[in-house]
Amino acid sequence: MKRKVMAKAAGSLLCAALLLGAAGCGSAGQSAQNASEGTSAVNETESTAQSAQAAVVEADNDTGEAVTLTIGVWSDDESKRLEKAFEGIEGDLGIAIEFLKYPSDSDFWDNIPAQIAAGTAPDIISCTNEHYLQYIDQGLFEPLDEYVESGVISLEGTWAKAMDAWKINDVVYGIPYALNPGVFIVNDSMWKEFGLGDSYPATWDEVLDICKKVKEEHDMPALCLNVQEYHLTNIALSFGGGWDFGKNIGAKENAEALQFLIDAYREGYIVTPTELGLGWDGAVMIQQSALFSTGGAWYQASFAAEAPDIALKYLPVPKGGNGNGGGTCHSAALVALKNSRHPEAVAQAISYAAGGDKLYEAVVDVTEVIPAKEEYFDLYKEKVPALADLVSYLDASTPFSYPTQSKKFADSLINLMQETMFDESSTMTGQQIVEQLEADYGTD
Repeated sequence: MKRKVMAKAAGSLLCAALLLGAAGCGSAGQSAQNASEGTSAVNETESTAQSAQAAVVEADNDTGEAVTLTIGVWSDDESKRLEKAFEGIEGDLGIAIEFLKYPSDSDFWDNIPAQIAAGTAPDIISCTNEHYLQYIDQGLFEPLDEYVESGVISLEGTWAKAMDAWKINDVVYGIPYALNPGVFIVNDSMWKEFGLGDSYPATWDEVLDICKKVKEEHDMPALCLNVQEYHLTNIALSFGGGWDFGKNIGAKENAEALQFLIDAYREGYIVTPTELGLGWDGAVMIQQSALFSTGGAWYQASFAAEAPDIALKYLPVPKGGNGNGGGTCHSAALVALKNSRHPEAVAQAISYAAGGDKLYEAVVDVTEVIPAKEEYFDLYKEKVPALADLVSYLDASTPFSYPTQSKKFADSLINLMQETMFDESSTMTGQQIVEQLEADYGTD
């Protein structure tokens, strides 16, 4: 497979070049490249389905040359997963793949609306369900229902809740392939060193009891809270709350969750990365400045690299109030961007990756997260035994469901919580925070 990687430089000069179509890549600016074989040369022994796919590509391209699609990526691990997933597609379907590498996800999202308008955007991206709604609302993602209904793209075997996250108003906007449920992480080495027993906390009240004990006996906060929307949402969901795309912001369960955190911080049971001068919660846990944190499967690789002697325990997010526990669920999906010159080929390429084994195997081997197809759950448990329990936590997990203006909502949530926690004179309550957020971002 042709896997040319094009690095994207940041800055206004490049943005101008992209708007002028001078970047030479993406949906409209990419010149088709000669294929080593035309689709008419598909071997007669290939499957009927593969032959049909090749026929669609041929119909989508009347130049006699191979269709070239670009895939936008911004992390090395994502590149590795997708390179593996699309391996062999040029020989099988006559579709050449090029990867367009962005310096960061923020650089990508800052530029993509203008690139779509200019016809220079990638054809396909990988995207999670965390802040996707605003891009769907802006019309940046191509609906895939036509290809699902025609059978070009199959959803068979995809975990239902992951698929639900990518159906907005019954329209399919992405084909999920990887899952990462929110979990409650315990420094098990520290837990045993402190002699905290054999029973781990299952409720936030039990967490609070441990926090009190650790503070009294070791003069340290036990719970790390990274005051970011991901962690705050995990805890809101565990109390039975959540945002429900803006319909549930003012719920009393959300107020209770935020108030729990405010009170615990004021009692000295919580430490934040900010006050330690650290960039994220994992760094706090690695230097053993806290016993607990919410997080995800990414902790495993970070600790293996930076603190291999520390044992971790991955638990369900504890239950709070009248809630049933459980946290968020990242669902990464293949997404078709608007204005591709080759929409049929894009659908066939997504089908090729999502319908084979290589993508799901790479999800496990490269990033140690759960494949979105249930038939690969056992493979995950076999290859990643340290995280095997995460599969059983999926059913209690919930998509993020932020309001449409998700980034503005997240910034407001973070700012209000930081002001309330860090300003000793603040009298703002969790109830007042959710009321303000509901006024600004709530929907009927």
